Amino acid sequence: MTPRLELGYAHSMPAAAYRTAPYRTAIVTGASRGIGAATVRRLGELGLAVHAVARSAERLRALAKETGCMPVALDIADRAAVLAALGPIEADVLVNNASPLVRSAPPWETAPEDIDALVDVNIRGVLNGLAAVVPGMKQRKRGHIVNLGSMAGTWVFPGMPVYAMTKAAIHSLSHTLRLDLHGSGVRVSEIAPGRVETGAHLALLPDREEGRRRFYEGYDSLLAEDIANAIAFVLSAPQRMDVSFMEIVPTDQSYGGSQFHRRTP
Repeated sequence: MTPRLELGYAHSMPAAAYRTAPYRTAIVTGASRGIGAATVRRLGELGLAVHAVARSAERLRALAKETGCMPVALDIADRAAVLAALGPIEADVLVNNASPLVRSAPPWETAPEDIDALVDVNIRGVLNGLAAVVPGMKQRKRGHIVNLGSMAGTWVFPGMPVYAMTKAAIHSLSHTLRLDLHGSGVRVSEIAPGRVETGAHLALLPDREEGRRRFYEGYDSLLAEDIANAIAFVLSAPQRMDVSFMEIVPTDQSYGGSQFHRRTP
């Protein structure tokens, strides 16, 4: 019998009190490192058959050896490749996690190649994944889309405007998906983390050691497994419940406030 993740809090409620949907198969993008790899591990522990998607075939092979996941090496910006590889999979879960590593810069200095990478992966790649799996989910009347957003998509950060723009697009897309999938039985959850110590921040600065000192040393940041556990939580909620939006921040990190530059009298 194929293992499955049963939705619903069976430990605290009688079986008749909730309706469950069997989630057996998941696709996780950006699976070769960080949050993606942690999610592959967590969903594998819960008994799901996980298709791990990333461009790095070597890292995926190592992850497959560790977890038993099925590696899928491809560029998610390539619509034809995504449809060919992921379309035949009867996926119950799609975790849109992939995001490129780019440098920090104000909008007028953002390198064209960084713009292309962010738009290709964070927007085009997500839409390609949806094109591959949503028709089947609608037909089977079950499924769960988990979009990894960011606090940068809902709050204002200096120095990373294009990244923030693409994550704001994911925030908007998640809302739109719920409307377009209304009544289908397919759930949509957006998870927006604050600072997670995955190493991604090291690409923001030319000097990686300076990046480590600036972003990680002395800070009690979130870990990749924290986000993977949050994904497991939203997937395990009873079918009647959709965790539509979840912000997750380190206890020591806060957002908001106001700045006012005082001009010299």
